[in-house]
This record gives sequence, C-alpha cells and structure tokens, in this order.
Amino acid sequence: MVPAIPAIFRHRGDQSHYGHGVSLVEQRSRAGVIWSGATTARARPWPQHPSRAALLIGGSHNPTVQLPDTPILQSWVDTLSRWGYDSVRTSPLAPVAVTALSAVGFNTSQKLTLLERPDIRAVTVAQPLRSVRPRFPMSRMPTPSMVEAILRIDRAAFGQEWMMDRETFREALHATRRAHIFVSRVDDALSGFVIAGITDSYGFIQRLAVHPDFQRRGEASSLVQNSLSWIHSRGCQSTVVNTEVSNAAALSIYEDNGFVPLEYSLSVMERQLSV
Repeated sequence: MVPAIPAIFRHRGDQSHYGHGVSLVEQRSRAGVIWSGATTARARPWPQHPSRAALLIGGSHNPTVQLPDTPILQSWVDTLSRWGYDSVRTSPLAPVAVTALSAVGFNTSQKLTLLERPDIRAVTVAQPLRSVRPRFPMSRMPTPSMVEAILRIDRAAFGQEWMMDRETFREALHATRRAHIFVSRVDDALSGFVIAGITDSYGFIQRLAVHPDFQRRGEASSLVQNSLSWIHSRGCQSTVVNTEVSNAAALSIYEDNGFVPLEYSLSVMERQLSV
C-alpha cells in the first residue's frame, strides 16, 4: 500500500484554471516543485532507488483531479530527465489522471483498490493498543529509535520496492491535519504499526504493516480497529484506505471491518526517461 495524499480527496467546488508557465522550484538537489497550478506536482528520489523519481501529485485520489494539458505534462517528464533521473513513478492516481499521463508514455505499475467505511457506529476494539507519542510536543515524529523500528517493520512487510524511508514516513504523518500511530507488540517486540489520519471530517488509514513473522494472528485487525475507534471518536463521516488489488488478506481485513470498494480504483504509473 502506498501512502495516500488525502488532503483534497473530496471535490470541494470548482478548481481554478492554470496560468501561464511552469512554477519550477528545485528546493534541493533533484527535488522540489515542478508545477504549481490547480494541481501541484512535486518530485524527489524514490526510497532506496535514487535514480527513480517519485512524482507526487496533489489531490491525486480525487476523481475530478485536474491535470494540465499534454505539453505541460511533457515538460514534467523533461524536467525529471534534466535532473538526471532514468525513470519516474507516481503517487496513486484516480482514472482521469491515469488517462492524462498515459498520453505522455506512462504505464500502470500497480493497481490499488480504494475502499471506504461510513463511520456511523462505534467500533468494537478487541485488543486496545497504545499510540506512539511524538518526540517533541510540536512534532508528529516519534523518537528516532521508534522511527527506525517502524521502518524495519515496513521494509519487512513491503520489501525494497515499496518500502518507506524516513522522508516518506514524515510525509505520511503530515498528509493529514491530524495523525496518530498505533503499534502492536509481541513479547515487547514491535510487530506492526498503523498510521491513521484525519482531515476535516474524513479519516484515512495511511499505512498499515505487520512483520511477516506475526501475520495472520489478528495483529492487522487490531491495528485497524484501534484506528477506526480513534477516527470515530473525532466525529468523522467516513474512513478511506487503499490496498493492492491482489492483496486478498488486506482486502479481507478491511471488508471484515466494514469497508466497501468505491466505484473507481487507483493506479501507480511509471515510465522510463531519457537521460
């Protein structure tokens, strides 16, 4: 599962038209804003793959997300090539964005099912779990040792290709206006974690991972239930999550906890670049 960018998941009114020119801000080497208009696109290296760009498109889950015309999309590709990347992979995209990027040579790398659960009733938590406190009162980041422990779980669960690094972990925590981390333990050892978030009246399960040694023991269900209980207690209308279409175990857990698939799916897109 790819961490979501849910701040404008819901369509809220008409989006503004694009102006002229590209807003290009290289905030650090090979990373920064490559477009800022009705939709903002940012780029940075993909975790563990410095030659692959991660193209992060704001509001990419939104079924009405507005991407610019094909020449502008091609300028995104040209910018990433100029920055020295040999390939690019996107954040999860709604179908309208998939169609737009397909026109400039992107192909589907991963298909994701998008599910939603109406938060109309309280959640029964079979195993209450502790939430992880931030290291400093004004920071969402846990202690460095806890971050490393969480990232080890994530790497074991998702592998080198789809794992988080410290930067993507931070992005997941800051993708929503409020965020909470719950962890599960077996014999005092961290066995799994979940990042839950809230923006306005919507909840999001940003990332869920259980170490392979402890899967199929109810750990994931406990993490989901604790997340849903926290989200429900804040008066949210619904909770959204995405997971790979082939991940039958995750789909079963979500469906057992009241999630239903939405009418459209998400896709991670990828293409090779000319350096």
